[in-house]
Order: sequence, then C-alpha cells, then structure tokens
Amino acid sequence: MKIRAAIAGAGLMGFWHARNIARVGGEVVAIYDIDDGAARRLASRFKSARSSNRLEETLERDRIDILHICTPLSSHFELASAALSRGIHVLIEKPMTPNCAETERLYKLATAHKVLLCPVHQFPFQRGVRRAFEQFARIGQLRHFEATFCSAGGAGRSGEELDEIVAEILPHPLSLMELFAPGSLREKRWLVTRPVCGEFRATLTTGDICFSILISMNSRPTVSALRLLGITGTIHIDLFHGFCVIEPGTVSRWRKTIHPFDFSLQMLVAAGINMMGRATTSELAYPGLRTLIQQFYKAIGSGSKSPIERDRAIEIAAARDLLTEKSRVASPSIGS
Repeated sequence: MKIRAAIAGAGLMGFWHARNIARVGGEVVAIYDIDDGAARRLASRFKSARSSNRLEETLERDRIDILHICTPLSSHFELASAALSRGIHVLIEKPMTPNCAETERLYKLATAHKVLLCPVHQFPFQRGVRRAFEQFARIGQLRHFEATFCSAGGAGRSGEELDEIVAEILPHPLSLMELFAPGSLREKRWLVTRPVCGEFRATLTTGDICFSILISMNSRPTVSALRLLGITGTIHIDLFHGFCVIEPGTVSRWRKTIHPFDFSLQMLVAAGINMMGRATTSELAYPGLRTLIQQFYKAIGSGSKSPIERDRAIEIAAARDLLTEKSRVASPSIGS
C-alpha cells in the first residue's frame, strides 16, 4: 500500500520533495501553502493531489501518512506539531526548528504519538558521501576536516538576511561531522569569525583533528565541498554534484610531477560517471534527497527507526545553536 504524503510549502523544495515521493513509490495526495495559487499550481502536476491554503483541512481531509515540511524556518515548529499531534509522520527541511529546545519538544511529541520525525540532512545519503564513508579507512587517521560552502542564494539580500541563510546552511557541515567524526559536535571550543555579514568561519581542534567550516554568501564561484585529509590519503567530495575522488598518500618526485594531470583526470572521470548515473535515475537536483526519503518511507512501512535518529538530530541542532550564538558575538566590521 502506497504511503500517502502531503507537502507543506509549494516552492522549489516542495516541488523536489513531491517529485521524489513519486519516484520512491509514494503518493502525493495534498499540497498546502498559504499562497493558494502556488498550492494549486504544484498540485496540478500530480493527478491524485488536492491543494489547500488551510493546514487543518490538509491534515484531516485526505488520510495523510506523512507531512513533508518545505516552508520557511519560522513555520516549522507549528506545522510539525500539528502533524505529529495527529499521529502523522514528519520529514522536515533543515534546520528543523529555530533552536534545539524546539527540536527536542518535537521529538517528545513524536514519541508520545508513536510516529517518526526526521530532518532533511541529505548529504550523508549521497552516493559520493557513502562511497567516501565506505572507503574512509584508506586515508588512515583523519587529521583535517574542511567543509566549504559558497552560495549565490543571497544575491540582493540585506546583511541580516545573509546571516540567516548562513545559519540555515550550517546543519549541512555539522551532519557530515557527525558522520565522519562522531562525538565531535559535543565540543564547545569553537572559534568563530564573521568579518562581514554573510561570511562565516568556524574552526575547532579536538584530539588529533582540525575542523574548519567556511560559509560565504559572497565568494564565487558557488561551491559545496568537503575535503578529508588523512595520514595516508585525502578524499575530495563534491557535495553539489554528489561524487568523490580518493587520492592515495603515496609520495614521490614522479607523483608530484603528474599530480595536477592525474587529479584532474580522476575528477573528470568521477564527474562523468556521476552525471550519467544521475541522468539514468532522473536525479536532476539535490543528490541524496531521494535516498533519504526512500529510507524514511521504508522505516515507516517496517516500523523501524528513522534513518536519522533522534540523538544525531538533537546533537546537530545543539551545535548549530552554539555556533550561531558565537557568530552573533563575532560582530562584523563597520561598513559591512
């Protein structure tokens, strides 16, 4: 029996969620948006979907199994609470809520009503990230974790709005830290710098590992990448496209000479194979999202745990709270 899904938010992410629901065997039966026109336009793409600008009508009319929340952050807690309290599973775009306390309240509500709750941290579910995780031992002990995000999504926005976008991107690198260096998010000794609005760098040294997160709304070109440097090699992950390249740590004069050509060839081959794979499966955007949705639906059907469990989600939310608070203290320079 197909899982019956509703989408809250008829924008870009609502479209991609709806498209992937159909791909994994679910059924889009309702689209909710306060903009009735937007809801009707998205619903028209799916023959079984009805639209509404009233949340209560959406949740109570169509025997919904799951609500996908793809609305602005400020509405997440209210929407998720309404669904969970009705015994409806919830998949919610990151960040789950504006703060960790509200995230914890949602998990308590989900437990009370015996339903699943999951944030959309799709990067750990990409093929490239999964391959990197499977081959992680090849680079030996991790020494440096470098996550870089340069986005053009804030063009024309105010300084305050740019900082809000930075805070919304933060769960991405934090979810990857939790994957490759579990337990690292419990550290509190982050150093955060914010030279101008929309620019954020956080560094942390814990044990033998140095962590660096750079998020820039001004640097170009756009980048979404993770580099893992170990004592016997390095993994380069293109998070935007969803593939990785693993470099061995062999050192010789010959390898130094051919490195630019060898590395470029590896990137070209990996990018080409990845593009063909995504074209074949019609995964045209947001690699990892479909896999996460599929695993969440399987968990609902089998009564098993969410693909992102409560403790991991709360750890990420708490670390985000800490870093955003440190970012507020690190005021940008005058004239920014």
